[in-house]
Amino acid sequence: MSAPDVARRLGVLFRQSAFWRERWRAAGFDRAPESLDGLAPLRADELAADEGAHPPYGTWRAASDFVRVGVPRHPSPLGMLVFTPDDLEREARVGSVALAAAGLAPGGRETNSLPGGLPTPGSLIVGDAAQALGALDMPVGPLAGPARDVAFDFWQRVKPDFAIVDQAGAGDLAALLAEKGTTAKEIGIRAIAVLSDLRDPPAPLPPLGVPVARIAGLAEAFSLLAVCDADGVWVAPRDEVVVEVLDGELVITTLHHSAALVRYATGTRARLVSPPAGRSEDVAFVLG
Repeated sequence: MSAPDVARRLGVLFRQSAFWRERWRAAGFDRAPESLDGLAPLRADELAADEGAHPPYGTWRAASDFVRVGVPRHPSPLGMLVFTPDDLEREARVGSVALAAAGLAPGGRETNSLPGGLPTPGSLIVGDAAQALGALDMPVGPLAGPARDVAFDFWQRVKPDFAIVDQAGAGDLAALLAEKGTTAKEIGIRAIAVLSDLRDPPAPLPPLGVPVARIAGLAEAFSLLAVCDADGVWVAPRDEVVVEVLDGELVITTLHHSAALVRYATGTRARLVSPPAGRSEDVAFVLG
């Protein structure tokens, strides 16, 4: 993203958000900063304090016409995960790119076993993202308990091409397939995406017999932000976020999202790398 675009974003936040205006004035800016240089990293407890002082959403978000509200799953002092209509449109576009990179094709039949509630990264947006790609989303709910037999019977009939699970769901899926004496490939699944928060430790995945990709979000903003390639490189869209590494810590600035994060310190160790082939316009990093 170009310097003028970043300056424009900072200018909008300075005019529209008391949180950012007061923060930057306290740092000595009598007008909007023109770049990220010199801006102190922001941390989750500062956002939580603003939410507490201005319930329920806080003033750090750039808009208030929220149409979908959830609760961050990742341990966090923040209380809300919210989306505006524009957020949903952007999330669907970003998520569709991530799902395509993970192997979902237009016209495909995607099934997801994300918990039916709102806390899981991706559960707010995965259907929108699949639809934006031109695929069909078929949620079946968690694969633990009695509902898993219903899910398996459904898969036997419709033969889904692609499955989306969270890290716990990957284990549940492996156990279900073993119990039924079959494989993902035999019931029609060609590829699987495992969704998590960027800050979740990468738990080892059970053998599932088909290609498995990882997609991660940041609960405070994007549900499906970055996809991990086979070499462990995470790729995020440069036109949606500025990704920096400051003193070894992953720092993110959102460029359009109502979750107005500027130099947001995620608490995750990372380093920037060159993006893989085919994603040269995006930004890439490795964790750890």
